[in-house]
This record gives sequence, structure tokens and C-alpha cells, in this order.
Amino acid sequence: MLTNVMQLTLKSCKKLNFYNYLFMGLNKNQSTNALYLFQGKIITAATKESHTLEKNGKFYNQYDSVEGRITDVKIVDGYEGNKDVAMTITDIEGSYTMYFGVNSNYFRSFARSVKNVDFTKNIEFFPTYKKEGEKINTSLLMKQDGNWIKRFYTRENMGEMPVAMPVEVNGKTTYDYKDQNDFLIAELIGKFEEEKLPF
Repeated sequence: MLTNVMQLTLKSCKKLNFYNYLFMGLNKNQSTNALYLFQGKIITAATKESHTLEKNGKFYNQYDSVEGRITDVKIVDGYEGNKDVAMTITDIEGSYTMYFGVNSNYFRSFARSVKNVDFTKNIEFFPTYKKEGEKINTSLLMKQDGNWIKRFYTRENMGEMPVAMPVEVNGKTTYDYKDQNDFLIAELIGKFEEEKLPF
């Protein structure tokens, strides 16, 4: 019987040709087990013969969620000088590394909930995507022990988390999250290092 600490499942999108992936997991023969977040789905590199998404001439498979124990968290260089979270998720068969931008709602929704997470246990991750007109909302939700993880930091309770600073660009107001992101990164790395298992 698999334990909470060791089980990993990738749940497919609701398409018939994903049935096999529910039981096979990712293809271990690929050069990397990298996971990326795209429009509310987890995507992995695929072949022309077996894929569910084509983007800019490249082929991918899509999944609704991934579940496992976090065994490493790093901040790495991303696209065009940006920073990415590189989070390793491990099961009894191997490891996957999920990448998402630090300056994104995926990161902020995840990091604002981290203080309510137990890193010694399984976590299931669900990216979301919603578009209303020109506004796009994304998030990375988590479930642990069958319960949705609530955010520790909210608009009503910011605690010590710095607020995003309004900045005017080309006559439009946007927000600078640098101080908030730095705070959340430090909290994420610190909590993980404190709680991580030695294996």
C-alpha cells in the first residue's frame, strides 16, 4: 500500500486519449521530467505522434493536477531574465520538477498559502485559469489530507507581508510585487528547509 509520503499521481484532462497516462505517469524515457503551468493546466513535453496540445510548433500533454511530496525548492533563472520557482515533486518511481514564474499569480497564490502546508506530507497541486474580457486570473491551489489549503495571507489579513506598490506605466496603474515576492520567497525557502525530510 502506498503511503502519503510516497504516492504521486498525474490526473489527465478530460480527453479519451489520456486514459493511459492516468496509470503510466510521465514517460521516463524523456530527457527531462519538467512540468510547466499553462492556462490552468500542467504540461509536459510530448511527441508529434502522442500529444494533446500544440503551441508554436512544439507538442505537449496536459494534466489537471500533480500529487506528491516536495523534495526540493529552488529559485532559478527563467525566461528573459525573470526568476522561476523550480519545485521538485517525488514519488516511488522518480521525480518531476515543476517550474513557474516568481512574478506570477501562480507563485503568489501558492506562496501565500505555504505557511498552512506540512512539507512532510503529500500535496496535490491544481493550477487554475480564468479569462474575463481582457483580465486573466491564474492561481495554484493545493490540497492536503483531502482538504483544500487556505491562504495564510489574505487581503483582509496581510500580516507582515509587504503590500504591492502601485506604479503608473503608459497612463495605466500596475503593481510592483518585488518586495512582496522577496518576502514570500524567503518564507517559502525557510519553511521548506526547516520541515523537509532527510530523504
